[in-house]
Amino acid sequence: MLRSAQNDKPESDASATCGKRLGRLGAFLQPWSRPAFRHIPASSPFGVLDFRFAGRSADNRWNEPGEPTVYLASDRGVALAELTRHFHEAPLPPSGLHLVERAIFRLEVAVEALIDMRDPGVHRALSLMSAPHCFLDRGIARATAQFPRRTTAAQALLAPSMAFLDAPERWVLVLFLDKLPADHRRFITAVEAAGTFRVGA
Repeated sequence: MLRSAQNDKPESDASATCGKRLGRLGAFLQPWSRPAFRHIPASSPFGVLDFRFAGRSADNRWNEPGEPTVYLASDRGVALAELTRHFHEAPLPPSGLHLVERAIFRLEVAVEALIDMRDPGVHRALSLMSAPHCFLDRGIARATAQFPRRTTAAQALLAPSMAFLDAPERWVLVLFLDKLPADHRRFITAVEAAGTFRVGA
């Protein structure tokens, strides 16, 4: 019996720790409503609200491959900088450098439950060290996002842009589509074309 009790204790302690962390994190859930920007290939046959490919990339920072997730930017500059950063991190294609044209759109977004990953209080609740710079490690960012996604009512994260870590007003909105209504019009209330840009890939 003593051995059984000893074996049960770590699991009990882990559950208690998880419960405390969950309780602390729930206090940071907040409604959020603001415009944000999304870009798609300029020649895409699919609309900006067609999310069939969302989350499939193996390179996404805040979701595991296959999790339906949409990334939006605070402004055009962040959208361009994040895309450029992605191209610089990715292996160079056999054909070498070429220009990629993207169409950018301004979306009015409103969610009921968001967690702001720029908030030092959230960092403490998740026991994160050296945030936000630790999010440069994609593994840490993904693991961090998994906890609120799986254990809270969070529908989205507001994350610092990796291209502007010292400018918290430049952010990335991470939408958990599996936690949001299937009808996108319930959380994206307006769409406006905002031009195009080109970047070397």
